[in-house]
Amino acid sequence: MRSIKRVGSVIQKVYGGDALTIACQDGKAAGQSVPHVHFHLLPRKFQGDPFAEKNDEIYPELEKNELSIPDHLPNAPSSSGHQHLRVDADDDRVPRTLQEMEEEARYLEEFFSEGT
Repeated sequence: MRSIKRVGSVIQKVYGGDALTIACQDGKAAGQSVPHVHFHLLPRKFQGDPFAEKNDEIYPELEKNELSIPDHLPNAPSSSGHQHLRVDADDDRVPRTLQEMEEEARYLEEFFSEGT
C-alpha cells in the first residue's frame, strides 16, 4: 500500500486531482480483467469531475472499459471465451500504444525523483 500511496500522490499532483479513487481487483470474483492483481488510481476533482455528484457510478464505468482489455493483451484469456460486449463509449476510445505508455511512464518518472 505504500507504493499505491506514493504513486497516487504523483498521479494526483501531475493530473491536478483533489483526491483519488483507488480500486483493487484481485481474482475473477472481484472483476479482475487481466491475470494479475492490479489497482486503478483515478485522480478526482471537485470541479469538472463527471462523477462528482455520483461517486459510486465510477465503478460500473471501470468495469465497462475493462471488458476490452484482454483483447489488447497477448496471451490473456477471455473470462468467458465469448466475444466481449462493445460499449458505445469505447468506440471512440483508441487503445494507447506501448510507445505512448512508455513516454508517459518516462514523463511521470521525473516526479518520483522529486521526492514526492
